[in-house]
Amino acid sequence: MNDIDYDQKNYQFCMRIEELQEDQLNVKKEQRQVEEQQEAFFYLQQKEQQAYEFVLNSCETEERAFYQDRGDESLHLAKKAQRELEEQQIELQKEYRSLLAQEESVNAEQTSFWKQKEGESSGT
Repeated sequence: MNDIDYDQKNYQFCMRIEELQEDQLNVKKEQRQVEEQQEAFFYLQQKEQQAYEFVLNSCETEERAFYQDRGDESLHLAKKAQRELEEQQIELQKEYRSLLAQEESVNAEQTSFWKQKEGESSGT
């Protein structure tokens, strides 16, 4: 293998590693955004539950069942949304691990490539 081919192949390895690292960074940013959404959603859910409790404590007896049902429905939907955000986090974590494994694989290929070139150089 001549030096130009070697340099091109080495450049391809470096570019692939850089691309994987950028993808990892983007996944981490997305994970952080989901975490922030979870935190904001949790805060809003707590405020909403406090509002429902206030309404339940201050409404007429005849209206209580109506507001209780709305509060229960809201809580159910909030839990569903929270589960969806958790599932999104799990998928992002899987994607991140996959990218790390790919990077490790490319690094191993590059190291093997270097050793092969070293062997050719010392054998000449």
